[in-house]
Amino acid sequence: MIPYVKVIAAKYEAEITLLHVVDPLIGIPDIGIAPLALLPLPRWLISQEAEKLESFGKEELDGFPVRRLVYEGDPEMQIVATAQGEKSQLVVMPTHGYGRFRRFLIGSMTSKVLHDLDCPVLTGAHHRRLNGEIKIKNVVCAIDLGPRSCDVLTWATRVCGDFHAHLSVVHVIPGLPPSLKIVFSPDVRDELEDSIRGETERLRTTAGAQDVTVCVEEGHVARSICSYVKSVSADLLIIGRADRSKDGGRLRENAYAIIRESVCPVLSV
Repeated sequence: MIPYVKVIAAKYEAEITLLHVVDPLIGIPDIGIAPLALLPLPRWLISQEAEKLESFGKEELDGFPVRRLVYEGDPEMQIVATAQGEKSQLVVMPTHGYGRFRRFLIGSMTSKVLHDLDCPVLTGAHHRRLNGEIKIKNVVCAIDLGPRSCDVLTWATRVCGDFHAHLSVVHVIPGLPPSLKIVFSPDVRDELEDSIRGETERLRTTAGAQDVTVCVEEGHVARSICSYVKSVSADLLIIGRADRSKDGGRLRENAYAIIRESVCPVLSV
């Protein structure tokens, strides 16, 4: 994620905080003789982790204002607490899990941070490894036409303006389960799509977006959005997170799937 950190920090003249959290306990696995045991980490190991962080990204981030913090504690809780305490305006994380959570494509730690933070979170694409510098020239914003769609589209419009990027807006009409066996006439489908395009146009005008490509599709929401992102070779996908006041800030199922499957980084706002 360093290439994205660099391009964002350079654009907004931002200070970068590199945070590494050391879980203060290590587990001795159950070997049949004794059950799982948790032991405190030795101080030399924590000092060793601090030394690693001190050298991490030193060459790539040369010339940027960088702070390096090493804390002990529960990683998920410490990341959230630090971001809130520092009043961070953006948190950047990879999506993969480690250890016993490795089997999940979106790690437990990432999902916890996405749940609990109010600020935007940029999660990295796990399908590819970035080398060198990147440019944000092609941005896709996925909207569900819900109450937060205007805020999300406004955010995407500002990002595109700052990076002189092209903005595409995509909305997917969820496909009906085959078991329902409902068939819409062409006239009804055209009317529905016209209504959606009209609402999307209204949101575009309210958000002040110009020269926007609008795509309306029908199908599986996450797969259709990620397929569109791939087809236009997007550099960044912007989606909305659920309303914290209504559901505690938890991501909806589609948002999780989008983050898991996207071939480019996803900015959740």
